[in-house]
Amino acid sequence: MSAKKKTTPGYLVKQKAKGKVYLMLKKTYRQGNKVSSQSLYSFGAMPDALEKMYWLRENPEEFPKELKEKGFDLADLYDWILTIETRQKKNGKPFDVFNSCYK
Repeated sequence: MSAKKKTTPGYLVKQKAKGKVYLMLKKTYRQGNKVSSQSLYSFGAMPDALEKMYWLRENPEEFPKELKEKGFDLADLYDWILTIETRQKKNGKPFDVFNSCYK
């Protein structure tokens, strides 16, 4: 019996705007030959966004209903926090929100 790999409904991205770095969840989809992305949720600007994630981890009963409805769970939250803390995505690509925040 093989375990099925969970497909995530979206992924964590950083977006720079007005001198701040924002953490968001997006999903990518294809419309014909065009690839588009859609914002699913915003955690806000760093470093407050990371504090919000820590708070959600400590208060799992407050995990946003909006995220649950879109297919995310606490395991995803732990993955996002790990990505930020290690500055690296699961696939090995760099994900540094700290250097871009404070320049």
